[in-house]
Amino acid sequence: MKTFTLKRSGTGQNTDMALLMKAERTNLLRYACYRLGDPDDAEDAVQDIFIRLHARQQEAEGKPLSNLRSYLYRSLSNICTDRLRRRHTRVLVPIEQAAQVCEEPTENFEQEFQMISRLLSCIPEEQAEVIRLRLHGGNSFADIADILNIPVSTAKSRFQYGIDKIRNQIKRQ
Repeated sequence: MKTFTLKRSGTGQNTDMALLMKAERTNLLRYACYRLGDPDDAEDAVQDIFIRLHARQQEAEGKPLSNLRSYLYRSLSNICTDRLRRRHTRVLVPIEQAAQVCEEPTENFEQEFQMISRLLSCIPEEQAEVIRLRLHGGNSFADIADILNIPVSTAKSRFQYGIDKIRNQIKRQ
């Protein structure tokens, strides 16, 4: 995995930002889409974090972020949480649009989204967030630990406890 440190110089900064956007965009969109349930909201949220990143860089006066990837996911998680708080219901992604966002087969995306959302809503949010970052964001446990500012062992245990609870729920159904 490539580590990004954005420089303050004119074209170098733009090049690094473009590389970062290209490298992380698909995973960020997938994560946001599964959190928000709407491809337009997901796209807006991802664009917002890149705009915030650019603004933060301008304010930082050349001081690089220690872990840019963690900053992106932490920011995206916060944006998604804020957007979900502002609305009362989730809008499901139409099957035709899901392929554009997730780049995966979408035959049963709406059913899958509903089932995943229901299962994740039955476990503690900190466990659900680790599962989302791991499965939808494509992050390693080390990355998740950095994003959430927790030890790696805590990220792993939250993932395992969450998965165990989901398995037990599925068995009961």
